[in-house]
Amino acid sequence: MSLSEKLITDALRYMKVPPSDNNPGLKEVVSRNFDYLETFMTPRCVFGRFNFKKSESGIEIEGAEFQSKDVLRLTSRSDKCYLLAATLGHETDKKILTAQQKDMLEGLALDSCASVMIDEFIDEFIKNEIRPGLKDGEFLTSRFSPGYGDLSMEASKDIIMILNATKRIGLSVTKSLMMVPIKSVTAIIGLGVKIS
Repeated sequence: MSLSEKLITDALRYMKVPPSDNNPGLKEVVSRNFDYLETFMTPRCVFGRFNFKKSESGIEIEGAEFQSKDVLRLTSRSDKCYLLAATLGHETDKKILTAQQKDMLEGLALDSCASVMIDEFIDEFIKNEIRPGLKDGEFLTSRFSPGYGDLSMEASKDIIMILNATKRIGLSVTKSLMMVPIKSVTAIIGLGVKIS
């Protein structure tokens, strides 16, 4: 992945650096940590296309209930959706923790770069792996992750279970609903059909 100005800007935003703060030194720190991240991250992703049933309070996929009016709106024009789970791997978490212990700024920068990179990886994955498989007239909604809107973090457990993501990419959820590895994402993507 080529390092763009947008990625650097996004990482600085995660670091809570004001857009007006045009600090070349901070940009250099971020750029260096993106390069460092590339040396050890192991991005992996699994996904599946599923039929679902609707209720007044959410949708049901493979026997798992996703209670969310937001997800209902997301999937309002179809009875199918995609589930997705992605991670940058355990080594990424270890390197971030080590960096945070050695230098607060470097640790913050690496953590922020990893947050940007998991999103960038998923966007590229959807573009290259999911979109080409769409049928004529189908389109994808934006992705919607547990913890956003009214979709509970509990939904991550169901997405991981349905996709068998623990076995396939080493992704799991703790009792406190933290994903392991931390730099991971689960999501629902609505599958709409264009009305001619």
